[in-house]
Amino acid sequence: MADSADPFDFGPSDFGIRIASDEVLTRRDELADRVCAELRRAGLPARRHSADDEQVAGAEVAVDRAEETDGGGVFVQWCPDQSLVRAALGLPVGDVDEQALNAAAMTLPHRANDPSLIHSGAVKRHMQAAIIGILCSAGLRAYDPENEYGPYLVQVDVR
Repeated sequence: MADSADPFDFGPSDFGIRIASDEVLTRRDELADRVCAELRRAGLPARRHSADDEQVAGAEVAVDRAEETDGGGVFVQWCPDQSLVRAALGLPVGDVDEQALNAAAMTLPHRANDPSLIHSGAVKRHMQAAIIGILCSAGLRAYDPENEYGPYLVQVDVR
């Protein structure tokens, strides 16, 4: 465990995930900064991922610290405006309490044909393709990592 004083303080290595070397992480941070810069040059809002940040519309660039063989790398995800996110999730306008979240979660499996849900997925898929094209044009290797848990992610490497 990461800290024996706290039995709930787990790190990635506690689950068998190997962390990339400092050298690799430095290269990934530099690549993530370049990705943000290239997307901004193309006119898209782009920022580095931060766990503390509120989700805002635009490209969010994250560095996964795991070794490449454990799924690590640099990833981009498009975040639509919160109004579309809320509509896709079936959340009401305004503040949402736990009861509203639970109600939305219960109806989600029955909303496969909901236009807002379909539109949200279409926006993310089109933006994924656009981001891949922009980054490839800038000389990077960008592609769909075919991640079932992140179907609209873009992975980026240096050619």
